[in-house]
Parts: sequence; C-alpha cells; structure tokens
Amino acid sequence: MEEIRRLRREGLSISKICELTGRDRGTVRKYLDPAITKPVYKPRSKRQRKLDPHKRYLEERLTEGVWNAVILLRELRERGYTGGYTILKDWLQPRRESALVVAVRRFETAPGQQAQVDWGSVGKLELEDGTQLGLSGFVMTLG
Repeated sequence: MEEIRRLRREGLSISKICELTGRDRGTVRKYLDPAITKPVYKPRSKRQRKLDPHKRYLEERLTEGVWNAVILLRELRERGYTGGYTILKDWLQPRRESALVVAVRRFETAPGQQAQVDWGSVGKLELEDGTQLGLSGFVMTLG
C-alpha cells in the first residue's frame, strides 16, 4: 500500500502503477483513497469440507472398531463421499494416536482395606465315574 502511494506521489498514473505493481486498477484506486489507512479484510466464512457431512458416520465406525482407512473410504464412497484417501487418512491420524493413550488411575489404600481377586480356569477334574468337572482357581492379593 505504501509503495502504491509513493508511486502516485512521484506522479505516475494509475495504469502505470498497476503495470509496475501487478495490482488491479480497483485495488490501486482503493489504496490511493486517503480514508483508508491500511487494507481492510473481511472475515472468511468457514468452508464446508468434503469430509464434514460424513464425520458422524466415521465416529460411529471408529467406536465399532473399524480403523482401516481403505475400508472406511470404500464405505464413504458408497455414501456419496467425493474426496480422496489422503483427506480421510489425515483426519484419522490424530484419532489413532489419541486412541493409543490409555488412561490408568492408580490409587493406594491402607493395608488390610482392599484386596484384588483374579480368577482363572486351571483345567478339568475327572471323577471315578468318568464325568469331568471344570476346575477353577483364584489368587487373592491383599492390598
């Protein structure tokens, strides 16, 4: 903007300023207006992305355990998605990383206040008459 005003002070025409700066005539006239001190830009409206209408469906599929981008892309194409694989893959990547983080809350209790029990199958027990019974065992850890 300052360059345009400097060129005008040097006596150049609007056409010559346009030629030198590569700007449009309307832009040059606007910047030569003394009421304008610096360029004024309108806020951009948020554009609709190709993946936006399908995000709810994708979130459902992720909760169902489907994380494969190729499978998801095939399903999205059946639902009318016109975007590409890379858009989908870039959207999936941060969700994959956050899904790997498992929150674990560890807490301590006073001795004798809490215990943990783990059950498991140990095998089978055969009786004298030939019948078999399942045999289970447990380990109890007192905290």
